Amino acid sequence: MLSESQQVETYKVLGLVAMYSGGEHKVAWAMSLLVQGVDTKNLAVLATFIQPLNEFEVEDYFRRVLRELGIRQPCAEEAIEGYAKALAKEVIDGELAPEAGASKIYQANVQAGYPESFGEYTVLDDEWYCECINGWSKQQRREEIIKACRETYAALRYPDVFTD
Repeated sequence: MLSESQQVETYKVLGLVAMYSGGEHKVAWAMSLLVQGVDTKNLAVLATFIQPLNEFEVEDYFRRVLRELGIRQPCAEEAIEGYAKALAKEVIDGELAPEAGASKIYQANVQAGYPESFGEYTVLDDEWYCECINGWSKQQRREEIIKACRETYAALRYPDVFTD
């Protein structure tokens, strides 16, 4: 039912939901899908929530939307890996600045409890360390981040969440 880009957007929101509390990501995802032509009753309701959000109501509608769209909510580990894979792809494709991608993947690394699969982002996120300790130029750091994103993208898998 969802296009490939909408599926990637869904992997990202599932990762964000696994890492952070709050309904802002859920509502923004719903609005984005609605604008792109995905239309279900509960998606339309979720997309219309405004601040201050009632987190219980947002969560209820988020779960309803997942059911309507045939999406299984993965465990936190799977969701965070899917999020990191999506970010790595955005860096590779030039849709996300390497430094921003490294920072977001590093945050995912922290939230996931520092798994080995993307531990190198601890260093890559630290501009001072890369430039002063490793002796890299800004361009070399960017190239190293892109290289790491290619490796991350190849190593990680998106969670199997689409049941339809």
